[in-house]
Amino acid sequence: MKLSQHCVRSLQVADNSTHKGSRSIDREPFVYAPTFRHGARPWLWYTLLLTVASICVFGQIAADPGGQVVAENDDSSLFIWWLGHAADLLASHLGFGSDGTPSGSADGFLYTEAMNTLNGGVNGAWNTSLAGLALILAPITWAAGPIVSYNLLIISIPVLVSLATAVLFTHFMNRIPAFVAAGGVGFSSYVIAQSAGHPNLAFALTPPLVAAVILRLLLRAPRPGFATREFWTLSLGLGIVLGFQFYVSTEVLAGTFIAVLCLLLAIAVFGRKVSSSAGWLRLAVGGGIGSGLALVIALPLLLMMQGPNAPEGAIRPHGVWNTDLLDPIVPASPTLLGSGSSPIPRVMDIDSAELGAYVGVPALIAAVIIVICLFRNPRYAAILRIASATGLLVFVFSLGSPVFLGGRVILDTGPFALIEAVPVLNNILPMRLVLHSTIALFAILGCGLEWALDHSRKHSAQALLGLLVVSAVCVIPGVQTSREVFVPDFYTESIAEVIPADSVVKTVPRPLAWAEPHADEAMVWQSVSGFHYRETGGYFIGSSPDAAITYAAPEDALDEILHDSVFTGAPLPEPDSDETRSAIDDLRGQGVDFIVLAPDAPLLPGGPGEYQDFLTASLGEPSFADEGVLVYPLNR
Repeated sequence: MKLSQHCVRSLQVADNSTHKGSRSIDREPFVYAPTFRHGARPWLWYTLLLTVASICVFGQIAADPGGQVVAENDDSSLFIWWLGHAADLLASHLGFGSDGTPSGSADGFLYTEAMNTLNGGVNGAWNTSLAGLALILAPITWAAGPIVSYNLLIISIPVLVSLATAVLFTHFMNRIPAFVAAGGVGFSSYVIAQSAGHPNLAFALTPPLVAAVILRLLLRAPRPGFATREFWTLSLGLGIVLGFQFYVSTEVLAGTFIAVLCLLLAIAVFGRKVSSSAGWLRLAVGGGIGSGLALVIALPLLLMMQGPNAPEGAIRPHGVWNTDLLDPIVPASPTLLGSGSSPIPRVMDIDSAELGAYVGVPALIAAVIIVICLFRNPRYAAILRIASATGLLVFVFSLGSPVFLGGRVILDTGPFALIEAVPVLNNILPMRLVLHSTIALFAILGCGLEWALDHSRKHSAQALLGLLVVSAVCVIPGVQTSREVFVPDFYTESIAEVIPADSVVKTVPRPLAWAEPHADEAMVWQSVSGFHYRETGGYFIGSSPDAAITYAAPEDALDEILHDSVFTGAPLPEPDSDETRSAIDDLRGQGVDFIVLAPDAPLLPGGPGEYQDFLTASLGEPSFADEGVLVYPLNR
């Protein structure tokens, strides 16, 4: 506290005088010179530095990109599946896929029957299909496989998020502080935590890029009007960014929409001196053009959202994924100070990948000092007021409804209840909005860093620099631990010789919507096989005749009689019982061609050899028993 009080008094004194040596003393609050006006070399060095840092953070998967993933859940299997699916489908359309045609006659990039094949397939418009990124990564997937492609995406995310945020920050601060602050966003708790299984949410390029376009269009651009090259470049660029985001994560897009509303409100209240009616008109026209183009780009996805197997209600229950008021100051697992999980009680167990609100007490103290001391500084006043208001508004929404403090409800209804009442937006998990408050926080810290560097001879600036260094140490991510992906050799070796292309296969263990490692690795097996077969199971968001919302393929007849053994550890049913024979006949009647058992797979219920004995007694000896699997034909 002594350091904080000293900084406040010293900064206030410094801001009442003119610092002639300051590099930013005569600079306007918002500068709209081209980002690369000094050449691309600094950006290339910055990219290299970010890449080295990301490899250090994700060093374990960098060392074994084809056999490890960073994820305590098993959502990684879902994304590996979608990356492989898009690559295989594109290859098939180009004539060199696994069998020359798309796997499954009804398959497309946004709808597929390769998974959940007995129950109407999967609507990719409602799932995290990553279609936009998957197509870009397709050459890597073809060359090295979907696991490598997935890990390359994870390693690249902090780099790309930092670069996108730097594009925003260089609009109102010098390059060095902008680069440092943007790196703080790219390697923030939010981005690193979500990278542990949720690349669609960690890939947060759209929020800073949209904010940059808004500033360029709105705030006293030197060449106002609608006929300039800059106006059309920004408007069309906005449309492309938004349109692409539809095919990465509609939830990040919806969260960006909320954050933009908060930003525009903050500018309207605190940015009157740097905006004008002409700027607002320019933004309205440019934003309309960009939004229209985005809707055209997104039209296939929007139409598919009305297609088969779409969810028929809110995807997640409300009141669970809420940011606790203590989350920003309690270290979570991605950081060096984190203990592996947050000690804050929750309504129910929450995937650690969602715990990304931590920014640390020193950073919050530094932000308060910077805002208080530079609140009237002509250079920083508008920036700090807009960033503060935007960040606070978004953070309030991220608290959800009800509002929690230390796991206890302190407010039964929070402002987020307004969002939950809006269709489509009611699918946003409030925890994920901390991305936008994190960007706002680092914008404030970046401004403070710039001021401190410009006044580096002053004791107050040196004290602030020290506080910012401590803030950085508190949020530095540690080396993220990885785990092995279990893939039987069969799926990359002999599958084409044993199972005919496009066969319908039931895999044991089947994919389950469990938030634990290995729960859905059967999806990885299908992906690395090049989608040689269609899978009866699957982990996805959809619906069924019996449920408005489903998270996995419905149980078939065999799953039903094995249900207790899977979920409670009960003994397997008798293999020669009437119900077992009826269940197998039902599978045959639905067109299932093979049951493939991986006896050494993690999470396989029962003791050693129990499932093998059960299937062998029920179906006869397997036709293939090697390379980590047993293959049982159902029609021999």
